[in-house]
Amino acid sequence: MSVSALRWWSWKLGSTRRQGKSAKATLVSPLTFVEMTSAVRREPIEIVLATGTRVLVPVDVEQPVLERLFDAIERRR
Repeated sequence: MSVSALRWWSWKLGSTRRQGKSAKATLVSPLTFVEMTSAVRREPIEIVLATGTRVLVPVDVEQPVLERLFDAIERRR
């Protein structure tokens, strides 16, 4: 959830409370946050070199790390 969304909800909940019980305010139930995890297991990317060497790389590897890996492989040729 973004910071701006949290600020909006803070403002929204605050304005509902400021209106008091006499005003026609929409009732908002208390918020509950639950940590969500991905149910899908993503398999790593497999790179097979001409030499037969296999390199497994996580799917969420950052680009600079992947670039350094390919640079290292190129230097070993």
